Amino acid sequence: MSRALYAELRTAYEATVDNPRTFRLTIKLKDMVDKDVLEAAVRQTMERYPYFCVRLVDNDGTLFFEDNPAPVPVLHTDGPITLGGEQTHGHLFAFCWWKNKVHMDVWHGLTDGGGIYHVIQTLLYLYCSAYYGRELSHEGVWLTGNEILPEEWADPLLESQEIDPSMLVDKWHGRAFQIADGGIAQVRRSSIVYNIRIREDEFMRFNLSLEGSPATVVSLLLSRAIAELHPEATDPIAIALCVNQRRALGAENAHQSLVGDARLVFSRRMQDMSFPVQTTCFRGMVALQTDEEMVQQEVQEQQRLNEELLALPTHAGRHALCRRLSEEKSRMFTATVSYVGKASFGDAEFYVQEFHALPSTALPSCETPLTLELSAVNGSFYVNFVQFFEGEAYLRAFIEQLRENNIDYDVLYQEDAKYPALELPWMTA
Repeated sequence: MSRALYAELRTAYEATVDNPRTFRLTIKLKDMVDKDVLEAAVRQTMERYPYFCVRLVDNDGTLFFEDNPAPVPVLHTDGPITLGGEQTHGHLFAFCWWKNKVHMDVWHGLTDGGGIYHVIQTLLYLYCSAYYGRELSHEGVWLTGNEILPEEWADPLLESQEIDPSMLVDKWHGRAFQIADGGIAQVRRSSIVYNIRIREDEFMRFNLSLEGSPATVVSLLLSRAIAELHPEATDPIAIALCVNQRRALGAENAHQSLVGDARLVFSRRMQDMSFPVQTTCFRGMVALQTDEEMVQQEVQEQQRLNEELLALPTHAGRHALCRRLSEEKSRMFTATVSYVGKASFGDAEFYVQEFHALPSTALPSCETPLTLELSAVNGSFYVNFVQFFEGEAYLRAFIEQLRENNIDYDVLYQEDAKYPALELPWMTA
């Protein structure tokens, strides 16, 4: 079965060598990985998700997903791999393992954290059941033999959007403060990731005391940290908070990558407000921008871009347009925050130590070289602090915000980022 790309077009043509638009999810288990058990679990898992077992083909200038008969790779490596090429037999999704870690390497055009969630549940159920020889509960787990629902396949972006203009608000389109212009850090192509662990119960108490959410509060902590480092900045600090569009589109089971953004602007006036009032401001911005009508408007804009892309005759022309638009959009933001969500892995969660998400950056530009990616499992939040520059000034300023607000934390490690690369013929540096 094959289908032409539509929801995926922008991501396909935004991809560059420096930012392939990929991500890596890492599950750190309590015990060392068993290669044979993992390979069997992967094989069974992917039988349930045929729409992830595809390769990208070019049919006379139109991009298609085509069934890929080669097995989804299971590679013994902790390092970065390359999707879409010989190493993965054309697959845009692969598994890697190393010691007690299982990585899921994914092209963002194929899916996002919300779309891959069921795959993680299925894999962990199958792997842990076999590894430990236990009868784990499979409630809520999608397994081979379950019906593959039409809405798993259907592309929500092909549906027309009916919008009530009276429900719309203006989103931020101005220029934000740019870390690249701040004089503290020299932006580079390779990235460093620092991993911070925060106790879930303490952090949730802090959030609830402010009537905030984890992603909103982390966005505010980061904004305050950047403001402390740059009191002279004239442009406002603006965070791009990634938003799952599925609920607003009535497409909870869709496998496509459906990520929009809420734009959280930390203005000079806001900086003089108390922390609780700042949280209320950010919470209001998120509520307004994640309203169903606002998400549908964002989808309409994406549909218009898709039609413009399809009208261009060459891949190179489409790539140039998407890259220009991405660069323009990136100047609206200082940094990005994304929350893949709290894990709910059922009985298998007992065997999971950590759960991490690592993007190749949410916005393809060195103008916005800082992304905080949140995840949560087994009583802990994990903040992957991903920066495309050297030095620890921004990390230390963020940690100082945690200290000032009595949020207990540990910095677990620092390493070069290992998100996957990607092979597409039109990609440039």
